[in-house]
Amino acid sequence: MSLNLTDRPSVQSSAYHMSPAFNDAVNDAQFVRTFGIAAFVCSILTLIRPEIAVGVGLAVLGFGKTRYYRVLGLAVVTVSIAGILIGPLRVIGPVVLSLGVGWKGFDILSLLSKEGRDDPDWPETKKRARLGILFSALGIAVSVVWTTLLLIALTRTL
Repeated sequence: MSLNLTDRPSVQSSAYHMSPAFNDAVNDAQFVRTFGIAAFVCSILTLIRPEIAVGVGLAVLGFGKTRYYRVLGLAVVTVSIAGILIGPLRVIGPVVLSLGVGWKGFDILSLLSKEGRDDPDWPETKKRARLGILFSALGIAVSVVWTTLLLIALTRTL
């Protein structure tokens, strides 16, 4: 009885696109969707509890496997701590997170426009990237509203 340990399996064509960049984009799209939603929620809750932005930044730092996510998470944590110490800066942490997630979402869409259209994961990846960009944009909009309200309150006290 032979176990065929030295035989190589036959190479079969696959329906999946095997580019490393495309595989990274598929994985990054899951991250962009999740943390785009987190950026939106963080933007809403940041004036109530600014520590939420620190927690989200630590989550990005912990879940991100690449240097980009580690730098983004560290930037969000640093800016959020500054926002805790200096009250009016609270809105900057969610803005940094929203911009970072949106930037990565646009990178994913750029890559998807060039390759991988025949892959079964392509439509889902594109949908995830778009959803992450949408929620990141909503997070920035909420932060702009918070900043406007804060400036109105400051001008009324003067």
